[in-house]
Amino acid sequence: MANPDTLFIVVDPTQDEHIALQRALITSRRREVKPKLKIFVGVDPAATSMDADNPDIYRDNHWFEALRRPLDEQQLDYTLVICWSTDWYEAILQAAEKTDPDMILLSDYSAQRSRNRLTDNKWQLMRHAKCPVVICRPGVPSKREVVLAAVKMQDRSPEYEDLNTRILTRGKWLAEHYDADFQVVNAYSDSLSYPDRGNMMRSIGIEADKLHILQGPADEVVSKLAEEISADIVVIGTLRRKGLLMAMRGNTSERVMSALKVDVMTLN
Repeated sequence: MANPDTLFIVVDPTQDEHIALQRALITSRRREVKPKLKIFVGVDPAATSMDADNPDIYRDNHWFEALRRPLDEQQLDYTLVICWSTDWYEAILQAAEKTDPDMILLSDYSAQRSRNRLTDNKWQLMRHAKCPVVICRPGVPSKREVVLAAVKMQDRSPEYEDLNTRILTRGKWLAEHYDADFQVVNAYSDSLSYPDRGNMMRSIGIEADKLHILQGPADEVVSKLAEEISADIVVIGTLRRKGLLMAMRGNTSERVMSALKVDVMTLN
């Protein structure tokens, strides 16, 4: 029997709907070998007021009992960790380091707050995590019938070639595990940056109608196609940045993430 995966689920205690945990429970039901779960409960101070008069930062035993109930009902192997650190993303990275998870699942409630923009803490987490991070959006169907992988094959630099390979590998893995349709999108700006379609089809091993090479800004291309094909999850890459670049916002992956309304898996 195969060894179980380990899923690291980040739970926001200021919320009553735990999207990332719901995704993990669905995944557990589909797996022959149920994954081990590490439930990390902590408040992101960049997304929540920590003032004493905010009622959402107070939770009693009934809240924790409700959190644990579906885990106990499915007889899952899980560990519940509560963290008080205000250094939210660093605390998650350190806790994940001890667990060595196969995947981190994180709920994103920004769309409910009418801003659809991740906090800097979440971006730091995605950029420094050593495993894939799945951003789970409220109101999105939990099904995984269409998986869309977004690549940039015209960039032949070693770091992009490696990132593209990992995006495709993970996208195929998701499609296989969920018995889903696998499709690929590649945005390009002009004829000089148009990738070799035939070579892409051969190297990816994909049918012509599942490969979409479209002109335009990546955020517009990917989000529009995801809606057209009813993608349930989009796999994208985000390269790590250092120094001043780390503090800058607005790169391609961030614009794509902000434009999408479905779950997103990020790789770095």
